[in-house]
Amino acid sequence: MGKSLELEVLQWAAVVSTETAEDFGAAEPATVIPASQRRRLPSFSRDVLRVALPLLRDKPRCTVVLSSPHGDLTSTVTLLTDIAKREVLSPSLFGLSVHNAPTGALSLMIEQPGDQISLAGAQASFAAGLTEVYARLATQGAESILLIHADERVPEVYSDLEDNSPPSVIVAIMLKRAEGAADNAIGVTAGRAGAADVVTALRAGQTRLRFAPPKPKALAA
Repeated sequence: MGKSLELEVLQWAAVVSTETAEDFGAAEPATVIPASQRRRLPSFSRDVLRVALPLLRDKPRCTVVLSSPHGDLTSTVTLLTDIAKREVLSPSLFGLSVHNAPTGALSLMIEQPGDQISLAGAQASFAAGLTEVYARLATQGAESILLIHADERVPEVYSDLEDNSPPSVIVAIMLKRAEGAADNAIGVTAGRAGAADVVTALRAGQTRLRFAPPKPKALAA
């Protein structure tokens, strides 16, 4: 394992879902989203906005990093099912199913949006997002950056390919550079279970994240 890195948590908000959704930290109800937008957004994007908007209110031009292993896979499965049935696809759902759709919707609801990037790294998506934040804080001079990590349970059609026991986790964390190393930092581990553990630690009052950057792999086409 390579060198571990650390970031300091300034604010956070999370939606954790098993059979029902629970809000934690600064998460707000869906009514925080304007009704005209709320009606058309899939639940995945709505929950991203519910955790991100409260943290961006007083942060003009704040950089946003979205990490997610699958994005809105539920909407993607709906589209694939419609294709299999030879039905007409919903243009709106197609547009909202792409990986960066939640950050696009977010930018429409902020007066002064900043740079945005969406990335995926399989089970290491959370660590990949944290690494992106760390690098940008080190090179761009920003005081803080918002990381949104969204990892929902996979739809039933894919349940044999992934452990669906950990809950769905959508968490937004405002991060800044950490000074020195902390003895009680939250160790970020892989997968949805690791993200759920981070939310549990944040709820307990911990404010430092420790993670190892994911190792790149070269894959032949």
